Amino acid sequence: MEQIDLAIVGCGGMGTRHLYGVKEHAATAGALRGVPAFRVAALCDPNERNANLLAETAAAELGTRPRVYPTLDALLEESPEVAAVDITTEPHLHHVLVCRALDAGKHVLVEKPLALTVTGCNQMIDAAARAGRVLAVAENYRRDPLVRLTRALLDAGAVGDPWMLVDASVGNGGQIVITPWRHRRARGCTLLDVGVHNVDLMLYYFGPIQRVYAELAQFDRVRRRDAGSGGGDGGDRGSIRAIYAATSPDMPAEVTPDVEDSAVASLRFHNGAVGDWMLSHAGHGQSWRKKALYGSRGSIEPAPPRSGRGPKVFVDGRREALPDEELLAIAKGFAVDEGTAHLFGGTRLTQYTFEYAAIDRKITATVLGDFARAIAAGTPPEVGGAEARHGVAVVNALFESAALRRPVLVADVERGDPAVSPWQRDLDRELGLA
Repeated sequence: MEQIDLAIVGCGGMGTRHLYGVKEHAATAGALRGVPAFRVAALCDPNERNANLLAETAAAELGTRPRVYPTLDALLEESPEVAAVDITTEPHLHHVLVCRALDAGKHVLVEKPLALTVTGCNQMIDAAARAGRVLAVAENYRRDPLVRLTRALLDAGAVGDPWMLVDASVGNGGQIVITPWRHRRARGCTLLDVGVHNVDLMLYYFGPIQRVYAELAQFDRVRRRDAGSGGGDGGDRGSIRAIYAATSPDMPAEVTPDVEDSAVASLRFHNGAVGDWMLSHAGHGQSWRKKALYGSRGSIEPAPPRSGRGPKVFVDGRREALPDEELLAIAKGFAVDEGTAHLFGGTRLTQYTFEYAAIDRKITATVLGDFARAIAAGTPPEVGGAEARHGVAVVNALFESAALRRPVLVADVERGDPAVSPWQRDLDRELGLA
């Protein structure tokens, strides 16, 4: 299999970023064994302007202009050669589009979050099983080679037995976070859209989460457009800011959110560790971020994804963080996969230096490379439906716990226990899932 005909469904900012990822992956695929490249054969979006804009970008970057369709049904009917579909729409549409593509016999890569509710996730997981096709989810943070190093250090016992996780992020007060839909409860909301990233890294580092106890609040009642959120010139073509400015020219000056923007939660992991998680997009003034993984002999400040900065390890009896050469000595078996090594320039990196847009393309290329490998080899993707559903369940557990004013078990949320699902039941009704 030399290449796979791919359709991108959703031609906004994320669809554009995936197109650049396709180009980056194509430059790498020739050096990889058994990992085909993608040919973007078709695009789909009811927004004709954005669909044609992405088609023009594809022509300029990839050398061929894909066919453009206003609906997925039209694409599936008129482009039967398409074997895989990359869905980058707003998340409230995922369950409909993913199931439709799977039922048509296509392999599917879908952006995170997999769905707004566990019910939506289950529909997609069931559809993939019926069709015997790959369902992959574009969780990208764990793909960073320095995040891989963080995990390798944990696995090597650099800080002993894992005891505690701290994940705190505060910022974006009063601003529209990239796009207006992230402030609507039935469209995706920031706590879900961003929170599944956090949970995926928690899952990657410490394993599944068992129990959640949360308090939620909505502080910002109005959000206003930031200069980089769309509607501006956006800077250099291909930069993240330029992409969203080009695909969101009619960004409203302000929006009125209808969903909580801040969460504080206590977590219990299945491995016995505890976690303290704070995520707020209502932080005015100084932004703040702290992430740490504590063990029985020390702590790790994990690598910030897409930053080029490696992890820092602090152990009992040492004043300073361990030097890079000692980290590699501890993680003797650490080596990233062949595709990641080709993209970032090494198998055992402790840092790297690229512009942010280039990092984004490279990380997206690793997601696409994993998807291509799963299709060609018939093996599961790294992040499939079950892993992505766990992220959706944990974030929904925040809402369920806050509504019920008590801790909830994530397993109960994942299996749809009516006693812990009032938040999701309302969403399921609105989305036609109930």
